[in-house]
Amino acid sequence: MIGFKRLSSEAVKKYDYNATKKNVDQFMEPLYELIFRYKNITPPTISMRIHETNIQHLNNPTSPVENYVIKKITTEEEVKKYYAAIQSIFDMLSNEEQICFKSIYFDGISEIECAEILNVNKNTITVIRKSATIKFALALDIAVMKGE
Repeated sequence: MIGFKRLSSEAVKKYDYNATKKNVDQFMEPLYELIFRYKNITPPTISMRIHETNIQHLNNPTSPVENYVIKKITTEEEVKKYYAAIQSIFDMLSNEEQICFKSIYFDGISEIECAEILNVNKNTITVIRKSATIKFALALDIAVMKGE
């Protein structure tokens, strides 16, 4: 893997960080929903009466169990596609940026905690976070230049 460097301060200053972060947050939101939905798709209750099962089958050509499996598989495929897209971008971030981005977007770790993990000061972690977010947005073509 190529060792990518973080963006310089001059490059970061070209972008409207708040608007760019908002775009990244909007990109990530459906993933969180899919993960929640995937983890919370529960199987239907199984009927002990054959009569109820036969009536359900007459009204619906697929069984509740089949519907559950289809929904679970479909949602899992959507999550995998999202992860694949994110991973291809993630691989272009420096190690520090990867840790910072993952910590904030997936692990729910604060910027201060991330600074402690990386053993850097608050100013440095802010630069790393901004660089990671802008690079992520650039790869998705959702970065916002200042003045746009």
